[in-house]
Amino acid sequence: MDSKKAFVILVVFVMTVTFTVLGAVPKECFGAQTRITIGGGSPGAIYYLFAAAAARVFSKHYPEFSVNSASVGGSAENAMLLGREEQEFGIMSNDTAFHAYNGIEEFTGKACPNIRAVTGGYAYGMNLIVLEDSPIKSYGDIAGKRVCVGPAGGSYHFHVGRMMSLGYGMDISKAITQVHMNYNAAPDALRDGTVHAIFNPAGVIPETRGGGTYNLSVERKVRFISIDEEPMKKIQAKYPYFVKVVLAPGFFPNQSKPYTLLAVPAMVGSHKNVSEDTVYKFVRALYDNNKELLEIFPGGKDFVDYSQIKSLTIPLHPGAVKYYKEKGVEMPKF
Repeated sequence: MDSKKAFVILVVFVMTVTFTVLGAVPKECFGAQTRITIGGGSPGAIYYLFAAAAARVFSKHYPEFSVNSASVGGSAENAMLLGREEQEFGIMSNDTAFHAYNGIEEFTGKACPNIRAVTGGYAYGMNLIVLEDSPIKSYGDIAGKRVCVGPAGGSYHFHVGRMMSLGYGMDISKAITQVHMNYNAAPDALRDGTVHAIFNPAGVIPETRGGGTYNLSVERKVRFISIDEEPMKKIQAKYPYFVKVVLAPGFFPNQSKPYTLLAVPAMVGSHKNVSEDTVYKFVRALYDNNKELLEIFPGGKDFVDYSQIKSLTIPLHPGAVKYYKEKGVEMPKF
Protein backbone atom coordinates (compact mmCIF):
# COMPACT_ATOMS: atom_id res chain seq x y z
CA MET A 1 0.00 0.00 0.00
CA ASP A 2 1.51 3.34 -1.01
CA SER A 3 1.94 6.08 1.58
CA LYS A 4 -0.72 8.37 0.06
CA LYS A 5 -3.41 5.70 0.26
CA ALA A 6 -2.37 4.81 3.83
CA PHE A 7 -2.68 8.44 4.85
CA VAL A 8 -6.21 8.71 3.46
CA ILE A 9 -7.27 5.58 5.34
CA LEU A 10 -5.76 6.96 8.55
CA VAL A 11 -7.64 10.27 8.16
CA VAL A 12 -10.94 8.47 7.57
CA PHE A 13 -10.33 6.28 10.62
CA VAL A 14 -9.53 9.24 12.88
CA MET A 15 -12.61 11.18 11.72
CA THR A 16 -14.86 8.17 12.26
CA VAL A 17 -13.60 7.68 15.80
CA THR A 18 -13.87 11.40 16.55
CA PHE A 19 -17.49 11.73 15.44
CA THR A 20 -18.43 8.52 17.24
CA VAL A 21 -16.99 9.84 20.49
CA LEU A 22 -18.52 13.28 20.05
CA GLY A 23 -21.90 11.76 19.42
CA ALA A 24 -21.72 9.93 22.73
CA VAL A 25 -20.95 13.05 24.76
CA PRO A 26 -23.96 14.92 26.15
CA LYS A 27 -24.50 18.27 24.43
CA GLU A 28 -24.35 19.99 27.82
CA CYS A 29 -20.63 19.25 27.89
CA PHE A 30 -20.19 21.60 24.97
CA GLY A 31 -22.10 24.40 26.62
CA ALA A 32 -25.25 23.98 24.50
CA GLN A 33 -28.21 25.85 25.97
CA THR A 34 -31.95 25.41 25.76
CA ARG A 35 -33.59 28.62 24.59
CA ILE A 36 -36.38 29.95 26.83
CA THR A 37 -38.65 32.94 26.25
CA ILE A 38 -40.71 34.62 28.97
CA GLY A 39 -43.46 36.81 27.56
CA GLY A 40 -44.03 40.01 29.54
CA GLY A 41 -46.05 43.08 28.62
CA SER A 42 -45.75 46.69 27.55
CA PRO A 43 -42.43 48.40 28.42
CA GLY A 44 -42.47 49.83 31.93
CA ALA A 45 -45.45 47.81 33.13
CA ILE A 46 -45.32 45.12 35.84
CA TYR A 47 -45.48 42.19 33.40
CA TYR A 48 -42.52 43.57 31.46
CA LEU A 49 -40.41 44.27 34.56
CA PHE A 50 -41.14 40.94 36.20
CA ALA A 51 -40.39 38.96 33.05
CA ALA A 52 -37.01 40.68 32.76
CA ALA A 53 -36.15 40.00 36.42
CA ALA A 54 -37.29 36.36 36.18
CA ALA A 55 -35.19 35.81 33.05
CA ARG A 56 -32.13 37.18 34.79
CA VAL A 57 -32.52 35.01 37.90
CA PHE A 58 -33.45 31.85 35.99
CA SER A 59 -30.49 32.07 33.60
CA LYS A 60 -28.06 32.86 36.42
CA HIS A 61 -28.94 29.82 38.50
CA TYR A 62 -29.52 27.43 35.59
CA PRO A 63 -26.94 28.38 32.94
CA GLU A 64 -27.99 25.45 30.76
CA PHE A 65 -30.85 27.72 29.69
CA SER A 66 -30.52 30.77 27.44
CA VAL A 67 -33.36 32.94 28.75
CA ASN A 68 -34.77 36.13 27.35
CA SER A 69 -37.83 38.21 28.19
CA ALA A 70 -40.07 39.52 25.43
CA SER A 71 -42.17 42.67 25.30
CA VAL A 72 -45.58 41.64 24.00
CA GLY A 73 -49.07 43.13 24.06
CA GLY A 74 -49.97 41.54 27.39
CA SER A 75 -52.24 38.79 28.67
CA ALA A 76 -54.17 37.94 25.52
CA GLU A 77 -51.08 37.79 23.33
CA ASN A 78 -49.19 35.73 25.89
CA ALA A 79 -52.08 33.26 26.04
CA MET A 80 -52.11 32.91 22.25
CA LEU A 81 -48.31 32.56 22.05
CA LEU A 82 -48.36 29.86 24.71
CA GLY A 83 -51.30 28.18 23.01
CA ARG A 84 -49.29 28.04 19.77
CA GLU A 85 -46.25 26.93 21.80
CA GLU A 86 -44.20 29.82 20.44
CA GLN A 87 -42.81 30.70 23.88
CA GLU A 88 -42.23 28.74 27.08
CA PHE A 89 -43.60 31.11 29.73
CA GLY A 90 -45.89 34.14 29.74
CA ILE A 91 -47.70 36.39 32.19
CA MET A 92 -51.50 36.60 32.00
CA SER A 93 -54.42 37.80 34.02
CA ASN A 94 -56.33 34.94 35.66
CA ASP A 95 -59.47 35.63 33.69
CA THR A 96 -57.61 35.64 30.37
CA ALA A 97 -56.04 32.30 31.26
CA PHE A 98 -59.44 30.85 32.18
CA HIS A 99 -61.09 32.12 28.99
CA ALA A 100 -58.22 30.89 26.79
CA TYR A 101 -58.11 27.46 28.42
CA ASN A 102 -61.87 26.99 28.01
CA GLY A 103 -62.29 28.77 24.68
CA ILE A 104 -64.89 31.26 25.92
CA GLU A 105 -65.46 35.04 25.86
CA GLU A 106 -62.72 36.66 23.74
CA PHE A 107 -61.25 33.20 23.03
CA THR A 108 -64.40 31.69 21.55
CA GLY A 109 -63.18 29.56 18.66
CA LYS A 110 -59.56 30.12 19.75
CA ALA A 111 -59.25 27.78 22.74
CA CYS A 112 -55.79 27.10 24.18
CA PRO A 113 -56.39 23.91 26.24
CA ASN A 114 -52.65 23.22 26.39
CA ILE A 115 -51.78 26.21 28.59
CA ARG A 116 -50.86 25.55 32.21
CA ALA A 117 -50.29 27.65 35.33
CA VAL A 118 -46.88 28.01 36.94
CA THR A 119 -47.31 30.50 39.79
CA GLY A 120 -49.68 33.20 40.97
CA GLY A 121 -48.91 36.89 40.81
CA TYR A 122 -49.83 40.43 41.63
CA ALA A 123 -53.27 42.00 41.30
CA TYR A 124 -53.53 45.00 39.04
CA GLY A 125 -56.07 47.75 39.43
CA MET A 126 -58.57 49.06 36.89
CA ASN A 127 -57.74 52.74 37.40
CA LEU A 128 -59.88 55.38 35.71
CA ILE A 129 -57.86 58.60 35.71
CA VAL A 130 -58.61 62.15 34.55
CA LEU A 131 -56.92 65.50 34.97
CA GLU A 132 -57.99 67.40 38.07
CA ASP A 133 -60.10 69.96 36.19
CA SER A 134 -61.87 67.38 34.02
CA PRO A 135 -65.69 67.46 33.90
CA ILE A 136 -65.67 63.65 34.11
CA LYS A 137 -66.81 62.74 37.64
CA SER A 138 -67.94 59.13 37.27
CA TYR A 139 -67.52 56.10 35.03
CA GLY A 140 -70.72 56.94 33.19
CA ASP A 141 -69.34 60.34 32.18
CA ILE A 142 -66.84 58.84 29.73
CA ALA A 143 -69.59 58.44 27.11
CA GLY A 144 -68.69 60.39 23.99
CA LYS A 145 -65.07 60.87 25.10
CA ARG A 146 -61.67 59.71 23.81
CA VAL A 147 -60.42 57.16 26.34
CA CYS A 148 -57.24 55.05 26.48
CA VAL A 149 -58.24 51.48 27.27
CA GLY A 150 -54.87 49.68 27.09
CA PRO A 151 -52.80 48.13 24.27
CA ALA A 152 -54.60 46.22 21.52
CA GLY A 153 -52.75 42.94 22.23
CA GLY A 154 -53.54 42.87 25.95
CA SER A 155 -56.55 41.92 28.04
CA TYR A 156 -57.04 45.28 29.74
CA HIS A 157 -59.48 46.65 27.18
CA PHE A 158 -61.55 43.47 27.54
CA HIS A 159 -61.74 44.13 31.29
CA VAL A 160 -62.83 47.71 30.62
CA GLY A 161 -65.47 46.50 28.18
CA ARG A 162 -66.93 43.97 30.62
CA MET A 163 -67.00 46.48 33.47
CA MET A 164 -68.68 49.20 31.44
CA SER A 165 -71.16 46.86 29.75
CA LEU A 166 -72.34 45.01 32.83
CA GLY A 167 -71.99 47.79 35.38
CA TYR A 168 -73.03 50.81 33.35
CA GLY A 169 -74.85 49.42 30.32
CA MET A 170 -72.27 50.98 28.02
CA ASP A 171 -70.87 49.35 24.86
CA ILE A 172 -67.44 50.99 24.67
CA SER A 173 -67.07 50.06 21.00
CA LYS A 174 -69.87 52.53 20.30
CA ALA A 175 -70.14 54.86 23.30
CA ILE A 176 -66.52 56.08 23.41
CA THR A 177 -63.61 56.53 21.05
CA GLN A 178 -61.23 53.79 22.15
CA VAL A 179 -57.56 54.65 22.00
CA HIS A 180 -55.06 51.78 22.27
CA MET A 181 -51.70 52.73 23.78
CA ASN A 182 -49.18 51.06 26.05
CA TYR A 183 -49.27 51.93 29.73
CA ASN A 184 -46.46 54.48 29.58
CA ALA A 185 -47.79 56.30 26.52
CA ALA A 186 -51.35 56.64 27.86
CA PRO A 187 -50.39 59.01 30.74
CA ASP A 188 -48.53 61.18 28.21
CA ALA A 189 -51.67 61.36 26.09
CA LEU A 190 -53.70 62.48 29.12
CA ARG A 191 -51.12 65.11 30.05
CA ASP A 192 -51.12 66.44 26.48
CA GLY A 193 -54.90 66.55 26.28
CA THR A 194 -54.98 64.06 23.38
CA VAL A 195 -57.48 61.97 25.34
CA HIS A 196 -60.06 62.83 27.99
CA ALA A 197 -59.44 59.90 30.33
CA ILE A 198 -57.37 56.74 30.65
CA PHE A 199 -57.89 53.32 32.12
CA ASN A 200 -54.38 52.42 33.26
CA PRO A 201 -53.10 49.66 35.54
CA ALA A 202 -51.10 49.80 38.75
CA GLY A 203 -50.60 47.24 41.48
CA VAL A 204 -52.58 47.47 44.70
CA ILE A 205 -49.65 47.05 47.09
CA PRO A 206 -46.90 49.68 47.43
CA GLU A 207 -44.30 47.50 45.69
CA THR A 208 -46.36 47.38 42.49
CA ARG A 209 -47.87 50.85 42.25
CA GLY A 210 -45.00 52.21 40.15
CA GLY A 211 -44.87 52.79 36.41
CA GLY A 212 -46.81 55.15 34.20
CA THR A 213 -49.81 55.51 36.53
CA TYR A 214 -47.71 56.44 39.56
CA ASN A 215 -45.49 58.80 37.59
CA LEU A 216 -48.54 60.58 36.20
CA SER A 217 -49.83 61.28 39.71
CA VAL A 218 -46.42 62.69 40.65
CA GLU A 219 -46.13 64.98 37.64
CA ARG A 220 -49.70 66.22 37.25
CA LYS A 221 -52.71 66.84 39.46
CA VAL A 222 -55.10 64.08 38.54
CA ARG A 223 -58.21 62.44 39.96
CA PHE A 224 -58.72 58.72 40.42
CA ILE A 225 -62.41 58.04 39.92
CA SER A 226 -63.96 55.47 42.27
CA ILE A 227 -66.25 52.83 40.84
CA ASP A 228 -69.85 53.01 42.07
CA GLU A 229 -71.06 50.38 44.53
CA GLU A 230 -74.08 48.99 42.66
CA PRO A 231 -72.33 48.62 39.28
CA MET A 232 -69.43 46.97 41.09
CA LYS A 233 -71.74 44.37 42.62
CA LYS A 234 -73.23 43.57 39.21
CA ILE A 235 -69.78 43.11 37.72
CA GLN A 236 -68.55 40.84 40.52
CA ALA A 237 -71.70 38.72 40.39
CA LYS A 238 -70.83 37.60 36.86
CA TYR A 239 -67.04 37.96 36.93
CA PRO A 240 -65.86 36.89 40.41
CA TYR A 241 -62.19 37.21 39.43
CA PHE A 242 -62.63 40.97 39.86
CA VAL A 243 -61.77 41.83 43.48
CA LYS A 244 -62.76 45.00 45.32
CA VAL A 245 -59.89 47.12 46.61
CA VAL A 246 -60.00 50.31 48.66
CA LEU A 247 -56.80 52.33 48.53
CA ALA A 248 -56.14 54.57 51.50
CA PRO A 249 -55.41 58.28 50.98
CA GLY A 250 -51.80 58.80 49.93
CA PHE A 251 -51.41 55.47 48.14
CA PHE A 252 -50.80 57.59 45.05
CA PRO A 253 -49.19 61.04 45.34
CA ASN A 254 -51.75 63.83 45.74
CA GLN A 255 -54.53 61.29 46.41
CA SER A 256 -56.37 62.91 49.31
CA LYS A 257 -59.41 60.62 49.53
CA PRO A 258 -59.97 56.85 49.76
CA TYR A 259 -60.29 55.32 46.32
CA THR A 260 -62.38 52.24 45.43
CA LEU A 261 -61.58 50.17 42.37
CA LEU A 262 -61.69 46.66 40.97
CA ALA A 263 -58.51 44.64 40.48
CA VAL A 264 -57.60 41.45 38.61
CA PRO A 265 -54.98 38.94 39.86
CA ALA A 266 -52.33 37.74 37.43
CA MET A 267 -50.31 34.54 36.99
CA VAL A 268 -47.33 33.06 35.13
CA GLY A 269 -48.29 30.41 32.61
CA SER A 270 -46.58 27.85 30.42
CA HIS A 271 -47.79 25.09 28.10
CA LYS A 272 -47.99 21.36 28.65
CA ASN A 273 -45.16 20.47 26.26
CA VAL A 274 -42.54 22.42 28.17
CA SER A 275 -40.68 19.68 30.03
CA GLU A 276 -41.44 19.00 33.68
CA ASP A 277 -37.76 19.54 34.49
CA THR A 278 -37.68 22.98 32.85
CA VAL A 279 -40.78 24.22 34.67
CA TYR A 280 -39.59 22.76 37.97
CA LYS A 281 -36.26 24.58 37.65
CA PHE A 282 -38.00 27.81 36.65
CA VAL A 283 -40.27 27.80 39.71
CA ARG A 284 -37.43 26.71 41.97
CA ALA A 285 -35.17 29.47 40.65
CA LEU A 286 -37.76 32.13 41.50
CA TYR A 287 -38.85 30.90 44.92
CA ASP A 288 -35.49 29.67 46.21
CA ASN A 289 -33.85 32.94 45.15
CA ASN A 290 -36.75 35.26 45.92
CA LYS A 291 -34.58 37.79 47.78
CA GLU A 292 -32.37 38.14 44.74
CA LEU A 293 -35.41 38.45 42.49
CA LEU A 294 -36.91 41.18 44.66
CA GLU A 295 -33.65 43.11 44.78
CA ILE A 296 -33.90 43.35 40.99
CA PHE A 297 -37.63 44.07 40.98
CA PRO A 298 -39.41 44.61 44.33
CA GLY A 299 -42.74 44.51 42.52
CA GLY A 300 -42.33 40.77 41.99
CA LYS A 301 -43.33 40.12 45.62
CA ASP A 302 -46.69 38.47 44.89
CA PHE A 303 -45.21 36.23 42.17
CA VAL A 304 -43.18 34.41 44.83
CA ASP A 305 -45.91 34.19 47.44
CA TYR A 306 -47.24 30.64 47.83
CA SER A 307 -50.67 31.91 48.86
CA GLN A 308 -51.21 33.47 45.42
CA ILE A 309 -51.65 30.09 43.72
CA LYS A 310 -55.06 29.85 45.40
CA SER A 311 -56.40 32.34 42.87
CA LEU A 312 -55.26 30.36 39.81
CA THR A 313 -57.96 29.53 37.29
CA ILE A 314 -56.30 26.81 35.16
CA PRO A 315 -54.47 23.58 36.06
CA LEU A 316 -50.89 23.73 37.25
CA HIS A 317 -48.05 22.35 35.14
CA PRO A 318 -46.64 19.06 36.57
CA GLY A 319 -43.24 20.72 37.01
CA ALA A 320 -44.79 23.38 39.24
CA VAL A 321 -46.81 20.77 41.15
CA LYS A 322 -43.61 18.87 41.87
CA TYR A 323 -41.95 21.93 43.39
CA TYR A 324 -44.96 23.01 45.49
CA LYS A 325 -45.46 19.50 46.85
CA GLU A 326 -41.83 19.42 47.93
CA LYS A 327 -42.51 22.61 49.88
CA GLY A 328 -45.73 21.29 51.40
CA VAL A 329 -47.91 23.86 49.63
CA GLU A 330 -51.60 23.01 49.36
CA MET A 331 -52.63 22.55 45.75
CA PRO A 332 -55.62 24.44 44.31
CA LYS A 333 -58.42 22.29 42.88
CA PHE A 334 -59.86 22.66 39.40
